Amino acid sequence: MDPSPDRTPSQADESTTVPSMDDTIGQKTKPSSRAARAIQGCDWHYSHNDHPSVWGHSLVWRMVHTFTQAFPFAFRLYDKAAGRSKIDLAIEMFSSLKGKWAQPVYVLMDSWYPSQALIEACLKQGFHVIAMLKTNRILYPKGIAIQAKEFARYIEPNDTRLVTVGSERYRVYRYEGALNGLDDAVVLLAWKADQPMTPDHLHVVLSTDRELSDEEILRYYAQRWTIECFFRQAKDQLKLDGYRVRHVRAVKRYWVVVLLACVYSIAESQQDLSSGLELLRSRKGHSVVEFIDDAAKQEIPIDVIKKTAPYRLRGPCLSLRAWKLL
Repeated sequence: MDPSPDRTPSQADESTTVPSMDDTIGQKTKPSSRAARAIQGCDWHYSHNDHPSVWGHSLVWRMVHTFTQAFPFAFRLYDKAAGRSKIDLAIEMFSSLKGKWAQPVYVLMDSWYPSQALIEACLKQGFHVIAMLKTNRILYPKGIAIQAKEFARYIEPNDTRLVTVGSERYRVYRYEGALNGLDDAVVLLAWKADQPMTPDHLHVVLSTDRELSDEEILRYYAQRWTIECFFRQAKDQLKLDGYRVRHVRAVKRYWVVVLLACVYSIAESQQDLSSGLELLRSRKGHSVVEFIDDAAKQEIPIDVIKKTAPYRLRGPCLSLRAWKLL
């Protein structure tokens, strides 16, 4: 289906709000049975990346982004003992997202989240859902119940059309109709153009907005990768999982500080998190150089400079860099 003639893709991209959600694990070492002060709130959680269960905290995050910027917006700690599922936490977070939206809002999620309850909660808010589906999701072509991967066996290459998203090309079959949990939606059955059209290579993408073209659906869903990048960057550069406090309240406060640091970095740079952190660290480095230069002009001893310099640049590293610069 072609895009609406009064809304070009570029116009939609600039003004469309795209929340996404996913979860990540703050991995910790399993304490011994004799440990008197173990970190609170930890449990065994299945890791999508590592596959076996790992010990730590499981966090459900929501990001809000357009095609130009993306911000971590909220998180919830998944506590098995509390009796609330990750779906419940996601519904709570999306229900709190209030506002008047001039353009459609598309909620992005991977195949672990598009349950009937969460999709209905999003639709109730006036949001559309674009999500990856598991290949065993039941579709109803011509009223016949069949798993998507089984239905895909009947699709021939000439039944598909080639779609380009970024640098990737896909063969796409567009299904419109009912599926388990929804009476009417769009489901794209897609394969990378250079791969065989087998169930092992099948991607199944849902859109509750039937007005979107195949290209728009896949391009919007591609933005979900932002949250994966955020997890990696937040762990590598801001130590999202590097906390050593024990009380669960202190752990949550630590995550809030990380979230604020991310938002500030992104807002300052008007780019992504890595670019923002690079900009802020560059500014900090310049301020240290200016401080040392000013101190040298006043003939302040190096020992005094070390005591008053910013914490991260004290010690031998400071003296070596400082004297090279001076």
